[in-house]
Amino acid sequence: MNTKIDIKSAVMGLAVGALLTLGVGAATSSGSSVGRYQVVSNANNGGQGGSHSLIIDTLTGRVWLGYLPSSGKTDDGFFQPKDGEK
Repeated sequence: MNTKIDIKSAVMGLAVGALLTLGVGAATSSGSSVGRYQVVSNANNGGQGGSHSLIIDTLTGRVWLGYLPSSGKTDDGFFQPKDGEK
């Protein structure tokens, strides 16, 4: 059995396959909202009576700071819905 491979056809097939792979990869959504927001908090700020909390948007890098209870300063948008939430 003697099989000959046409190099031009093989290169063309690989190029079309690579373009299709890139096209499918570009069309799929890579921005999953699962795990987008991270919450960091300390329990009582070392016995001082308050606690600090951060909400970090890992996609944009935006950070919201909250100090609880309300006797401290809180970022104006801390308790507001975040991007895409209602």
